[in-house]
Amino acid sequence: MFSFSGNLLAGQHDTKKKRHPPARPIPVTFPAHQPPTPSNAVPPSTWTANDGPAISEHFLRLKKPADVSKDTLSLLNVTFQPECDFETLMSSLSNDAQSHLPPRDWLRPPEHIDLLMSSGSAVPLLSNGRRKPDHNEFFVRARELLFKNEDAFSTLTRKGSRGQVPLRLAHFRKFWEGLDNMAYYWDNSLDEYRSPTPEAVPGGQGPPQESAAGDLGELELGSPNEEEPRKKAKVEVTDSVEVALPSKQDDSSESRAVSQALPSNSTRVLPARSAPPRVPWATNLESQKKVEDFSQGYYRGYRIGNGAEMPDQYRIDCVRSFLEPIAWAFGVALSQHRRPPMLKLNTVRFPVRMSSVAWRGPQDRTKARQGWLEGPVLGMQCRADVNFGSSGNLAAESVLDTVRELGGLLLLAQERAREGQTEQRPGEGKWWTTTPRWGGGPGGEVGDAQGASDVPIKEAGVARDEKVNQRNADGSKSRRKPTPAEVWRTLRPGFSSWDPKTVYESIGKDKGAAWDDIIMVSSLNHHVSVLRLRVHPLYIKYLTDGVMPHDVSLEADWCSPKLQRTRWFDLFNVDDRTEAMRGIWGIMSYLMRKQE
Repeated sequence: MFSFSGNLLAGQHDTKKKRHPPARPIPVTFPAHQPPTPSNAVPPSTWTANDGPAISEHFLRLKKPADVSKDTLSLLNVTFQPECDFETLMSSLSNDAQSHLPPRDWLRPPEHIDLLMSSGSAVPLLSNGRRKPDHNEFFVRARELLFKNEDAFSTLTRKGSRGQVPLRLAHFRKFWEGLDNMAYYWDNSLDEYRSPTPEAVPGGQGPPQESAAGDLGELELGSPNEEEPRKKAKVEVTDSVEVALPSKQDDSSESRAVSQALPSNSTRVLPARSAPPRVPWATNLESQKKVEDFSQGYYRGYRIGNGAEMPDQYRIDCVRSFLEPIAWAFGVALSQHRRPPMLKLNTVRFPVRMSSVAWRGPQDRTKARQGWLEGPVLGMQCRADVNFGSSGNLAAESVLDTVRELGGLLLLAQERAREGQTEQRPGEGKWWTTTPRWGGGPGGEVGDAQGASDVPIKEAGVARDEKVNQRNADGSKSRRKPTPAEVWRTLRPGFSSWDPKTVYESIGKDKGAAWDDIIMVSSLNHHVSVLRLRVHPLYIKYLTDGVMPHDVSLEADWCSPKLQRTRWFDLFNVDDRTEAMRGIWGIMSYLMRKQE
């Protein structure tokens, strides 16, 4: 019921204690490619050259990630704009969007307390009826991001230095927990690798051989060997038998040779089963008593692995907990799709990655308790790809990563374009989903064979009715799962891809403009970047239905969405994460503004 941060790694590894060396750190790299030149005036020739929709046919031929090429980007016909800061990103939006961006002096404590509520003055409201967050609410959250990493990590482990007042982590506590988990794979600021001792090298001469950068290495638990067996084969000390440990000598290789020569049953006692410890920390005390062999080298530092070995869920949890305190201030919650996220390309449903989505809660409390959502407001996409360019083909890796980002943005655009529409399920209203066209032959229906036994057909029907009407011991009617044959006989349209408890709405879109601005937070390594895709509804309609619009005289560049993005912000850097919060706060304020 309660987790109590069971997945938290904080405090489990001492940075000053010798450990077996983890894998070498990997460089922090990002995609870099030259985007193709789009066609702005007219649709690309590839859209009309083939019979039928060209985009859906192209994506249907993609069988593996390596099939994604520069032609895929050219077919989507996206205009890539250079990287920019939040001021430039917000200035290109309508309705004076730049005024929603908090000034940088908001990172300092306010000089006076806002008394608008007590004075009865007009308070700006959001689209959900909530009061717009002010400077005080911004600073209460932002000051938790101004802490130093080591101070916040010490607060989590409760191992701060003497005289240091524990920091108050409230809104961003889960973020710091997630960042601490990521630090055990990315923070190499305290790395200290020690080479093997000369005695451990065969022959005692020659330079020590260091582990390669790509090797997995041994983590703190190490690999099973004679000196350190696995947990199930742990050496136990009993009252009746005393195990003599070999004394530490200068020549460690000689001692290992002696230990290997002795039979295993003469040097250790392995009980059949040991009772579990009465206290949870008893296991840690036993592991601390073991003498570890560091003759092959050791490591001091923060990491237990490198970025390639980090679980992807750590990145997702960290980025989501970074966005949640900002979203909660505006009455927005983050949650995953309740239906598999699928990008609809005419008759093709293409799966895309979407880690989480920001949804607005309904003002009706009854619908809110029932789990209804409104939106989407913005999206969040985290990808586990690291070490770009290590394969020798940086351009192909960059194109694949860009297509994944565009897939998430176009999915959000399709969901926001569903406002006021009803879903047309595949085959709905067609004759092949309403008119039975099989059965009636001799032998009975599929799964209900008749005439193959000596039981008369009438008696078989009566027996079937009695079986259906059977009841349980408590009097309730017994439920029977339909057989595969019965499911196959059922006539119905395809499965729905829309969430039945979601009111799809383009929240934040300028009601007087046709173009929609799609916002998504992208994450790689331990960085985040904010993306904005300006897309026309005719482009989304062509992408969804595969029908080329006829009257496009008023919008000549409808066929080319505009992609704009910020630089990558490092979550381990104080200035970067506070700047990212300031920008996302302004974007959330703009999207949640109240429109007349």
